[in-house]
Amino acid sequence: MTTTTWLIILLVLSVVANVALTAQLTARRRSRPALLRATTVTDSPQTLRELESTRLELNQARRAADHAAGLVQGRDLELGRVRGLLAQAQAQAADAAAAVEEALGLRKEREELLARLRELEEEVRRRSRERDDAQTQALARIHELERRLADAEDRAEGPLGPEPVSPAIPRQLPVGRDTTADSSVDGADLGPVVVRAASARGDRARHDGEHRRDAVLLRFAEEIPAPTLLSAVAAGSPRGRWSQSAADRACRSLATQVGRYGEGLGRALYGPDGDDGALGALLRTALQGVAHSMRLVTRGEGPGGEADDAAIEVALTGLLTRLGDGREREHLAFGVGDGALLRLRDGEWSAVFTPGDSAPHRTLRLPADAARVGWERLTTLPGDVLAVCSPPMAELLLRDDAGPWFAARWAGRQPYLTSFLSEVNVPVRSTGGDRSVVCLWDFGDAREARSATP
Repeated sequence: MTTTTWLIILLVLSVVANVALTAQLTARRRSRPALLRATTVTDSPQTLRELESTRLELNQARRAADHAAGLVQGRDLELGRVRGLLAQAQAQAADAAAAVEEALGLRKEREELLARLRELEEEVRRRSRERDDAQTQALARIHELERRLADAEDRAEGPLGPEPVSPAIPRQLPVGRDTTADSSVDGADLGPVVVRAASARGDRARHDGEHRRDAVLLRFAEEIPAPTLLSAVAAGSPRGRWSQSAADRACRSLATQVGRYGEGLGRALYGPDGDDGALGALLRTALQGVAHSMRLVTRGEGPGGEADDAAIEVALTGLLTRLGDGREREHLAFGVGDGALLRLRDGEWSAVFTPGDSAPHRTLRLPADAARVGWERLTTLPGDVLAVCSPPMAELLLRDDAGPWFAARWAGRQPYLTSFLSEVNVPVRSTGGDRSVVCLWDFGDAREARSATP
């Protein structure tokens, strides 16, 4: 039996004993007065002894009563302690019942989780089978494409295929108020310098039905005393609402600004004491004039009626080239943003100028960053080719698979305008942005240029 059961038994026995003792004492008290009334009080010695004996018994009875009262009090205390233990046992029993109920709940939850886990395992196995099937199909497709590519390469004349043709004709015209032609081409044979310019809408823009956002420019800078050619490539931001108009405005305004400061630019470029400080100041002033002209495109569309610069962001790269015969030709490259100037020499492409020499500088754009123009003087030798490029075109020319293909077609020749546009449009996978480039062939002497075949 448990401790609680024993305590209850002891309590019952104690109560029974106390009740019996109390009944005995009560009977004695009731018989004592009757005995005293029946006894005749005398002054004999025997009577005195009986009185003394009765007094002693009475004292003993009082002590017994006090003892009984103490026992009753102890019983009450013991009963209180037993009640406390009983309450504690009941509380423990309630806690145990709650624990049992919680354990049952946890067991049920565990069973539900195990069932969910089995469902998830089955889902994983099903998806693994689907993935394996997809991988098998993809590998089969890859092998088929590799086989077809190998067959095509066997029939091709070069690493990118046969003579270049334009990509597929766009299936839809671009939508919007800022649209322009899908492609544009320009060029001229200027004695020892041959120049071609082309801008073609990127594959991604054609697929999405968006318009071309780049612009190119060729201008004879007649305000500069020495014969000088201005070439420019402006790459509009893909997110700009008016980026194409801004790119076209940037090129045209650049020609205007070069004409405005032509005399000072001529002295700083070709004078015997060319001042780089004055040259940098003139370029900053010219680019700030370009930025002001660009902001007219979105005048009143920004907050507070100001121009919305985010809608007309443009990366601009320009090149001033001295014309005429010579064994070394002087150039001035300048710009803002992530455009690039590449040089083809001995069959290898290399970057000779980028407006930004670090990642933060390559994120600069007109019109906001007109004052942070970068520039550099450089020279070319007869046989060199310079290419002013938008970022996608520069990336394509520097690729190991595509660069040699372009080098083989552009080294030492004067391409027709249409063939140059087709070569820029060669159907090879790239980043998808617009391809814009201005190429200059330096033959050193006009007679060498005339002998170069298209």
